[in-house]
Amino acid sequence: MEFVNDAQALTHDRLQAYLADSLFKDSFRSHDDRPHFDLLYQRHTLIEVDVLPWENHPYPEREFAIVRASSCISLGSGPELGLLRFLLAENRKMRFGSFQTDEAGTVFFANRILGGQHMDLVELETCLLSVAAIAAEYEDLITTQFGGRRARIA
Repeated sequence: MEFVNDAQALTHDRLQAYLADSLFKDSFRSHDDRPHFDLLYQRHTLIEVDVLPWENHPYPEREFAIVRASSCISLGSGPELGLLRFLLAENRKMRFGSFQTDEAGTVFFANRILGGQHMDLVELETCLLSVAAIAAEYEDLITTQFGGRRARIA
């Protein structure tokens, strides 16, 4: 696997070590071709985790990476104006993370933290668990109100 910078490689290694000894230890899968992990939370909520280089930041002499955790909430739920307004209003309420959607009406929730040598493992775990909790909380609400189907793993 190739990394863009050393911070991305370090973040990937630290994340993999954390996952191997965490509540996700029996349900995570790593990928050999890219810095990506799939986590299964409570047997039905898929969390996708990417380790990404952060190349456009205010410290040009330093290397950074971020951990991006996301979960698909619903499929085919829009993108009507009502759904978009709802997601924007909910984003204002979120302390961390945000709802996202695409042209096909797929709704995601994603959160990001700074990786590298100073990546805090409590913050990492909170990021992962909050993505799972928010995805589970909103899936019925969004599909009932805006159509589509839940994105849960059976």
